[in-house]
Amino acid sequence: MDLLEIRYFLATAAAGSLSRAAVRLGVSQPALSRQIGALEASLGRELFYRHGRGVTLTEAGRRFQSVAQGVMQQLTYVQEELSTGALDATGSVTLGIPPSLSASMGADLALRFAAAFPRARLRIREAFSAILLEWTEAARVDLAVLYDARSSASLIATPLLLEDLFLIEPPAQDGTTPRAEPVSLTELAQRDCVLPGPENGLRRVVDAACAAEGVRPRVLTEVDCVAALKQLVERRVGPTVLPFGAVHREVREGKLQVRPFRSASMRALLVIATPANRPVTPLIRAAVAMVQEEVERLVPLDVLRGITRNPDGSRLRHRAVVSQSTEET
Repeated sequence: MDLLEIRYFLATAAAGSLSRAAVRLGVSQPALSRQIGALEASLGRELFYRHGRGVTLTEAGRRFQSVAQGVMQQLTYVQEELSTGALDATGSVTLGIPPSLSASMGADLALRFAAAFPRARLRIREAFSAILLEWTEAARVDLAVLYDARSSASLIATPLLLEDLFLIEPPAQDGTTPRAEPVSLTELAQRDCVLPGPENGLRRVVDAACAAEGVRPRVLTEVDCVAALKQLVERRVGPTVLPFGAVHREVREGKLQVRPFRSASMRALLVIATPANRPVTPLIRAAVAMVQEEVERLVPLDVLRGITRNPDGSRLRHRAVVSQSTEET
């Protein structure tokens, strides 16, 4: 008995006719008959009743069919696993992600990964971009989402999302409609703000944009915790600057409101990075693809706000991002 005989048997059982099965398989009917005969001889049982209208499975044939179908299905699974590298998906992947993005996609990523790779494990570590950069360069994470990082000798970075930043404010106390007019950086510099510390990637974007316009943000307090920043805004201590994904739930619940900035520089480039000194396994590549797919899924849903593609439809490139920012400025 060999796999070719089993495949021919299943095709004949499905077709109900040796002639029809031979056409589907692309072989001659005599050759097919010889294979079926050899299989029956090896089993010591007739698998088909031959009659004028074709063939019908015997009781032994039905029993053999149920087993053979399972065997061929398992072989198909193994072939697919080998070709995609899924047989190696028994290890673990550590993903570093900033709090602003973790709030909008961390749970969905964990569930997607678990469903796709039940024998593997995804560990998500949340930290601000400066810490994530250190972890990536030291290969303490397998991949990370970083703000405004470029490929270097220690990491390989691919643009993921050119993310819009917003002024985050509490809703009006009198219940009036939230203001939607864009904010100037001059207005930002005139208000006491609560912001992350200066080493944070998002804060660096804010400082650079303000410096380009000759203003400085007025920082009442610095807090490296997105949850605490949102609470301080809700308590009307002062506004903050965050991407929309970090506050989309609070905005929909009416706890916070967002206003865009007039300056095109108030955008942060998110990249997905891997350590340059460590091989990227099929499992890590799958995790990278999942992060990219989740980001592209959430932008049309208005959970994230930004650009994931160049005008020609291709994925973002560092050069394209720079030229686009220059044109808009």
